[in-house]
Amino acid sequence: MKNRIALGVSMMMLLSLSAMPVSAAEEKGAVISTEVAPAYIVTISTNIKVPFNQEKTDFGAVTLTTAQLEPDKCVKVTMICDNLLDNKADAEKTIPYTIYEGKADATGNVFTTASYLSAGDKTDLTIGITADDWHKAYAGEYEDTVTFQIEYTDK
Repeated sequence: MKNRIALGVSMMMLLSLSAMPVSAAEEKGAVISTEVAPAYIVTISTNIKVPFNQEKTDFGAVTLTTAQLEPDKCVKVTMICDNLLDNKADAEKTIPYTIYEGKADATGNVFTTASYLSAGDKTDLTIGITADDWHKAYAGEYEDTVTFQIEYTDK
């Protein structure tokens, strides 16, 4: 019987220690916290075929598809290329091109870099080859690789 009383008294003491006493005149707060890690997905078009003699060809877009960024950060995309389509049979034979911001029917500035802040931000791109450069081109197949460097950086 003494063991039961001792156990009961011990339980009451433990319960009283875990409760936070509050009187009617006091307020106590509880902190709720979480952490969201930065995450993003950038979508870029690939494998674009430029029709012969076409001066402007849509290149698709660079799009920040999804993003959970810190308030003082952005996703920066930089294009790296030599702006020359190389003839596969003779790399000395090239066709110069330029990549512009905008769609083929409304091109803007030359694209080199852009910063994106939220999901859905995008830059439409167009490949431009002048009529003069098409006329100077040797017959054959041409290609070039455009690289996009993606950084999570300060605004």
